Amino acid sequence: MDIVIKKDVDFRGSVLITGFRGFGMVGYMVSKHIAFILEATKIGYIITDNLPPVVLVEEDGVGYPFEIYHSEKANVTIIVNRAIPEREDMSMYTRGIASWAREKKFKFAVLVGGLNRDFMPENEAFRYRWIANDYYEGPRLDAPVMEVGLGVMGPLAMLYMYLDYYRVPSIMILPYSVVEEVDYDASIRGIQVISEKLLGIKPDTSLLEEMALRQKEEVRRIMQMLSEEGKRESEEKGMYM
Repeated sequence: MDIVIKKDVDFRGSVLITGFRGFGMVGYMVSKHIAFILEATKIGYIITDNLPPVVLVEEDGVGYPFEIYHSEKANVTIIVNRAIPEREDMSMYTRGIASWAREKKFKFAVLVGGLNRDFMPENEAFRYRWIANDYYEGPRLDAPVMEVGLGVMGPLAMLYMYLDYYRVPSIMILPYSVVEEVDYDASIRGIQVISEKLLGIKPDTSLLEEMALRQKEEVRRIMQMLSEEGKRESEEKGMYM
């Protein structure tokens, strides 16, 4: 694995933010939009032995599977994972990031992903949970830590373990999310928590809020169509009984 930095950047004291395409695509969406909100500049990328064969054209040019952005004014570094590392590369990839984070002396790392909304308590006020390792001394959060019995899987969990192994202060933010589709509401919550509570800035989430409204309207329209279709089928069955 190679971490390629194309610009001269001093990462000391910077906050590192990243996530993966898990529940609700929250980790990817939050990372990508925080980079956009902070007007971060693309400074490099990560190469693995089994690189996912995809190149995407986005607003800021050609995007590779794993790219690194940096906001000089906010002193924040973001790894945007457009793909999930191949299984045979996952340990190497996450360990490589953790080792690099220690070498570059980041202030702390913020990992973000979705937490299955099925586990959200009734009348939940915070809409997220969090955990932090013993080395984390950054801002504390108002929401409860993740409850006993719940857990995290995949590259996010592996990265958290390696960051702890390399003694990199780390916190994981887990907004409650739907599982099988993009959850814009959960992504907005993740951006708000990270930006306001950890970075001390007020984020502009208007774009995601617009997407969330469109998603909700589409779901409402589909549910109405299904309801009308069910009613029609019921009436037709009644005619032939």
